[in-house]
Amino acid sequence: MSSPPTTLGKYQIIREIARSNDIVYEAYDPLMNRRVALKELSMPSGSTPQQREERVSRFKREARAAGTLAHPNIMTVYELGEEGDRFYIAMEFLDGHTLRNELDTKGALPLDRAVEIAEQVLEGLEFMHAKGVIHRDIKPDNIQMLSDGRIKLTDFGIARLTFEPNLTMDGQVFGTPSYMSPEQVVGREIDARSDLFSLAIVLYEMIGGRKPFSGDSVVSITYAIMNKEPDRLAEANYALWQVLERALDKSPALRYASAVEFESALKAAQTAAHAGPVLDVMPPPVVSYGASGNPYLMPTPGVPPPPIYGQPAPPPVLYPYNPYTAQSSTVPAAQPPTGAYLNSAYVPNPAGMPIYYAPPPRAPLMKAETKQFLGKLVTALVIGVAIVSVLIVLIQAIASTMHQSELEQHDSQVVASVNEQIKGKPIGEQIQAVEEAIDRNGPLRGNIARQQEEEYAAQLHQERGERYYANHDYERAEQDLLRSTELDPQNSTTYRDLGEVYSRYAVELGNARDSVQIWTRATENYLRAAQVERDPQVRTQLEDGAARATYNKATLLYRSGNVLDARQQLETAKTFALPNTEISNRIESMLHQISIAPTAELDPSGQSAVDQ
Repeated sequence: MSSPPTTLGKYQIIREIARSNDIVYEAYDPLMNRRVALKELSMPSGSTPQQREERVSRFKREARAAGTLAHPNIMTVYELGEEGDRFYIAMEFLDGHTLRNELDTKGALPLDRAVEIAEQVLEGLEFMHAKGVIHRDIKPDNIQMLSDGRIKLTDFGIARLTFEPNLTMDGQVFGTPSYMSPEQVVGREIDARSDLFSLAIVLYEMIGGRKPFSGDSVVSITYAIMNKEPDRLAEANYALWQVLERALDKSPALRYASAVEFESALKAAQTAAHAGPVLDVMPPPVVSYGASGNPYLMPTPGVPPPPIYGQPAPPPVLYPYNPYTAQSSTVPAAQPPTGAYLNSAYVPNPAGMPIYYAPPPRAPLMKAETKQFLGKLVTALVIGVAIVSVLIVLIQAIASTMHQSELEQHDSQVVASVNEQIKGKPIGEQIQAVEEAIDRNGPLRGNIARQQEEEYAAQLHQERGERYYANHDYERAEQDLLRSTELDPQNSTTYRDLGEVYSRYAVELGNARDSVQIWTRATENYLRAAQVERDPQVRTQLEDGAARATYNKATLLYRSGNVLDARQQLETAKTFALPNTEISNRIESMLHQISIAPTAELDPSGQSAVDQ
């Protein structure tokens, strides 16, 4: 490695910090008396003017993406500079370490700290999205934890500026596979909700110490992102898990619409968790005060207050007089009981306080015999309803069986009729007859006829598609094979045939701009075939086809000057290819060639890898 320069613009270089596609130095700004991080654009030797212009455009775009974002939770960019033919970005020098270092050394974080980090990132994303910037690479490696506890977002190398034209072509995939949103995986247009999905993955990992979508290859990881739901985290309370579930929804429309909404939901979940359960509180006992001013419990008629520890219990206070039965209207005076209490002023019925007597019980509304009769009547009705329900279920089951038998008989007739119609006819007329039978007999068909007709129609479409492919009629071949996948989506052979059609068509197009899209479709169909294929050996061959298609796509990108995109596609192709095979050797050779001479012409080993 060559020694770093001593100066770059007005900055004094201290040391080299990192080197990948570009070089990052720790430097000193003498005018502002501060340390800075200086990122220099690394331009491969021998670059053509077009390649140089594209690299410079991307570098300036990164500076603009971060340079407009002055926020406490986003790394600050000071300036974009140029010295001769060298371009650099001066940025805030950050201490501390990344969240990736924290997770690798400590594992899962405490719940409150994980939520606090996520909330700070959301505040940065809220500001960023309002300025029209989509980060596209939210992951622990790009979240810096400063020594004072603050969190900052870094690395805007692949950020999307919504207010400027896109530099990438449709169908190209950027980002880190484990933290991609479903729309990123398939290369669709993304918005702010993609960053929120990626942050939800990071929050899941901070809480549980593992990623929600795991796998041993890029294929298995992206398949999990597209098709599987994350496991429930035992470390997350119910309210927080509800927030995570919504943020990780496959559909952007069902996620939180903005960083503000996501952060509000997190705060509400934490508030609910910290509030704890609400307990019922018993009211305090009713007390009164005697002449001496000391409190005592209000007595209940007929029940003396509890005795004081160490004192004899008083005799019960009796109220024999009942105004509903007594002849006299005079209430006899009650005598206070003897014994020591809370104070000497206690009396069961203080003078002048009226005594309340409960009214006599009312007569029952119905006799016991009537209640017994009604109970027996209700029981009989319940039993009758149950018997009728069982009979209805039995009748429906018998009717369903008879209907199914009729359908099966009808199915046999339908299939026999269709077979008779298409016997000996050209394949086009066979397809038309089966398709018409499917439409005509749709409401009447049972499972047997429907399955047989659709599988046979899929087989015929596949056979005709292969004939079109042999005659280089790729458009018609594509139409027939796509129809075959609609009728039988679990047939890996049809997806493989589509991959071959797209591969051959892309080869004939050569270096045309549309070739990149065609190679992308070829890769997608090879991977779909691998997902539904059960035979491990055949699955390996299909993944090899995906590696070849991706390699050819990388070759086109390289020839057009997109060196960074080509390198990324080659790294992806490595995950599909088996080691020590022809295609894996080609990939390694091209990666080596790019590293030593990024703009040199491809040698013969870098030609098209379509050897289907």
